[in-house]
Amino acid sequence: MKTLLIPVDFSDATENVIKYAAGFSCDTHIERIILLKSYYVSVYEQLLPSADFVQLSPEDIEEERERVESSLKHLSHELKRKCLPSIQIKTALSELPLAKAIHQLIADEQPNMVMLGTDKALYEDDGYVSEQIIVIAKTSAVPVMIVPNHTKYKKIEEALVPCDFGAISRLSALEGFRDPKKWLHPKLLLLNVDPKQKHIQSDEQLAAGLVKLLDGYEYEIYHSEDNDTVHGILDFADKHDPQLIIALPGQYSFFRNLTHHSITKALALNSNRSVLILK
Repeated sequence: MKTLLIPVDFSDATENVIKYAAGFSCDTHIERIILLKSYYVSVYEQLLPSADFVQLSPEDIEEERERVESSLKHLSHELKRKCLPSIQIKTALSELPLAKAIHQLIADEQPNMVMLGTDKALYEDDGYVSEQIIVIAKTSAVPVMIVPNHTKYKKIEEALVPCDFGAISRLSALEGFRDPKKWLHPKLLLLNVDPKQKHIQSDEQLAAGLVKLLDGYEYEIYHSEDNDTVHGILDFADKHDPQLIIALPGQYSFFRNLTHHSITKALALNSNRSVLILK
């Protein structure tokens, strides 16, 4: 069963990712979508006065919980209305902090992917999910797709894959996505961002390695000598307009090698297409 997990916070980004997920589920044969809302109330909120100098009572906390449950139920109905009738919609409410709640649900429900909606500038509003998006993306045990706010779903026919041609074995992470009847199967645009031109080559060994690793995929090879990795990737994406950027796992992943600041910059500037972070 192909299962999609979507953390929600009722922000504009949540509303957009719900619409995106509905279209995505139709093209990728998703069978189940789980909407997760973290209802974490810290001990400080329970014991100390709030900004309005009002201490939260058990009654206040329970009343808020009921409001959240009602909103989550409404959101699930909206998603159900947009999806195919065969898709199961499930809701989950957790009192754990968001990242821990996601880890727990991954262990219990074994989703194939986590899909996160984020506002354009990441911290433009107070969306609870957006504030923790980098931590979630780095620590999730399953692939994470980040959907920028206002990005409308388009069938994923081409995907940009930034990679280090000195470590092409990382492309094996794409193996689980190659069945077109069950999951993603786009044409791959392989981009080697290499300002020092260490791995710009077309020798037989590289070609043979790619053929073996990408069996069943259609792909093209590109090179960039941009000194700024983020700029090189996003500039290529703007020119070629793929529907998705795929970040490979491991130490050679462009995503994992970036600093917190540059990851934030990359995701904030990338306002037109989703990013899939493989594991």
